[in-house]
Amino acid sequence: MDFQISEREFYINGKKELFLCGEIHYFRIPRENWEKVLDRLIESGCNAVAYYVPWQLHEYEEERFDFYGETEENLDLVSWIKLTEKKNLIGFIRIGPYVYAESTDLGVPKWFTQNYPDAHVKGYADGVYYNTGNVNFASHNHPQFLKAVEMWYEAVCRIIKPHMSPSGNIVMLQLCNEIPGEDVDDRNPVTLGIGNPKGLFPSYLKTKYGNVGALSEAYGTRFQELEQIKPHQLQEANAELAATDHLEFYYDYYYPAYFRTLRGFAQKNGIHTFFTHNAYNPRALSLHNGNRVSNPWLCMSVDCYYSLTGSLNMKSAAYFCEFGAEYMKHFMHCTPWVAEQESGYWLDEPKVYGPELYIWNIWTMASGYRGMNMFLFAGGKNRKGQGFYGTDHNWQAPVTMQGDRTERFYGIQDSLTHIRRDQEVLMTELRYDIALGLKNDPGLIWKPVAKNGDSTFYQLKKAGFTPKILDFQSESLETLQKEPCLWVVSDEEMEPEVQEKLLCYAAQGGKLIIGGRIPLKDRRCRPCTVIADTLGICVSACPQEEEDQQKAVWGEEEYDIGYTVQPVEVPDSAIVARERHGRPCAVLLEHGRGKVLLLPFTQQTRFNGAAHMVKRLMELLGVQPLINGAEDIRILPKRGGKSVALNLHPISVKESIQICDREYEIALEPFSYTIIEEGGGMDEALSGV
Repeated sequence: MDFQISEREFYINGKKELFLCGEIHYFRIPRENWEKVLDRLIESGCNAVAYYVPWQLHEYEEERFDFYGETEENLDLVSWIKLTEKKNLIGFIRIGPYVYAESTDLGVPKWFTQNYPDAHVKGYADGVYYNTGNVNFASHNHPQFLKAVEMWYEAVCRIIKPHMSPSGNIVMLQLCNEIPGEDVDDRNPVTLGIGNPKGLFPSYLKTKYGNVGALSEAYGTRFQELEQIKPHQLQEANAELAATDHLEFYYDYYYPAYFRTLRGFAQKNGIHTFFTHNAYNPRALSLHNGNRVSNPWLCMSVDCYYSLTGSLNMKSAAYFCEFGAEYMKHFMHCTPWVAEQESGYWLDEPKVYGPELYIWNIWTMASGYRGMNMFLFAGGKNRKGQGFYGTDHNWQAPVTMQGDRTERFYGIQDSLTHIRRDQEVLMTELRYDIALGLKNDPGLIWKPVAKNGDSTFYQLKKAGFTPKILDFQSESLETLQKEPCLWVVSDEEMEPEVQEKLLCYAAQGGKLIIGGRIPLKDRRCRPCTVIADTLGICVSACPQEEEDQQKAVWGEEEYDIGYTVQPVEVPDSAIVARERHGRPCAVLLEHGRGKVLLLPFTQQTRFNGAAHMVKRLMELLGVQPLINGAEDIRILPKRGGKSVALNLHPISVKESIQICDREYEIALEPFSYTIIEEGGGMDEALSGV
């Protein structure tokens, strides 16, 4: 089987194809049921199967392995792979070492943490190192852990090598699962390589600062040797700068080094394939920006579970489906696909139903993803001591471990049928009417500006816009100038050259919105007020925090903000709206041939009024959305004159909607969609029930 991945597509035997997959855990299913469960997967419309290979089960004692079912018959990995090949399914294999999957100790063997206690993740306080996090959690980069992982990879790669593409069916291999783990703040001196000039932390400090003198100058202290510096010493010297270096170290250095090590283990044992990893939600993709830069061979993916937000709704669909796909395409520049797509749920509540899964799959693919792995496709049962939550591993799956269909199966089957039928339109690129610039800072998810990013995306969608996400810090001025309107989600940190670039964008005729915070300092926490100084305004520091009853007052209208507003001093003539205490919260300024709109507050998503305010603000700039009138129906405008209209509500919805100034009467049944051909009629609505 010839399998290729471009920047935007999957290719199977030379043809552009969708990657439609289901996760099945052979080790949780009686062996006599394997074939029936795989047949159900094929019956649903999938062309691929995914599965973990759990380290804790297959290496049941140190250096004692079972891949042939010698200790338990459903651990016969060799027979399982051969059966998937017999069924002509593409193979996506996930070998850890961490697999999570609601496994005890997240898949790490108990023998490892018992035999190598020094490899535990460590915290530091009052001169003492102590174990932190999960009781049996090993530090990813600890030498003892890596040595054990190297042996695990050697053993499992020997088994899977004959089944790798093109001679076999395995086309992708996942390295570990859902990093970062609990060593995002590991102070274990052995892991960090303290005292070793080639250790991880000393190497990072040398890469960034060059020598101990430059580091000491930045921190305002006197260190003697780079290799002897510990994170807590930097924290004591300058907490703000240490926090920045901390995130940069772990996300641009520590984890990328770990992935290179794992890939090296696999390749040393003859595995040359597409290596992938999954972020645990769309915002977590930002944690892997540095990983992608350092390791461009890494094919990133994302997990999408709407039940994590409580229910299927417009916010969850906008975040998981639309924001996630856009972020992967235009920010991370990789093929957008979902490594874990909800097809049930890991708990028994909230309940998940087939019609929901139907529209969830349609929405996912229409938003721009090129593949998805439905997790978990078949339920199972944990052996004693394996399950994080006990024996049960039902997952509200569409198929039981006996191979029987549940109600959810039929919604998934219908969705895949319709995705294939309407593939040409669903896969067509979107038409955009605004650019949304997000930051690429290391560890971004831990900063308030991250949440403001997807909140702003949602508000723009509610206002009828179709935003294209981009990395405003890294993209060139020439690239930014292709966008007539750019909304930048900012906090108080921004490099001077980036501030200058944004001002140049506006001066040359661009319409620039800066939302969140107007920058006051650079990444090294040094004062940097290029934007404020150039625009002739005075700005003060202010944390992004919730503020009770905070509102934007604009004429006779009041709009809920709910967050602190950064103090800004500007001429009264530039003030569009004020917050309830009278401070400006919306400021419009001329700059060169363009305009700059300053919104120094975090976007709030509790009320539709916020989207109404966004639309009014855009009108001041002369910017109109492609879509008007869509409240309960989502319109995804596609290139080529067609649009996809979706209804994820459990009731019928009818709305008069304008698409590119042409009006349409759209009526949709519960959990359904339709394709609109602009200038003509619309296809019959497709029911998900």
